Amino acid sequence: MEELDRAIALAFEEFHKEFGEDEKLEDGDEFVTVFNNCCLIISLEDKKLTTKFIAGKPYKVDMTLSIYEEAENEDCKSND
Repeated sequence: MEELDRAIALAFEEFHKEFGEDEKLEDGDEFVTVFNNCCLIISLEDKKLTTKFIAGKPYKVDMTLSIYEEAENEDCKSND
């Protein structure tokens, strides 16, 4: 269990690197962290933190979904 707790802590470290130390998950938020041999999905639903580890590596598909394009473009503009 200690190893899983450490993995979750490392995932949150990466989350805070990207969004800031003060950023908190809001209800309905989720993010994915890719480890060497698994992925971790962390979400907050009804004020309850949920974690799900999935063994293996994710499949990579060369496709852009239009429903997320606008959010990515806004991120790129803010980094300019």
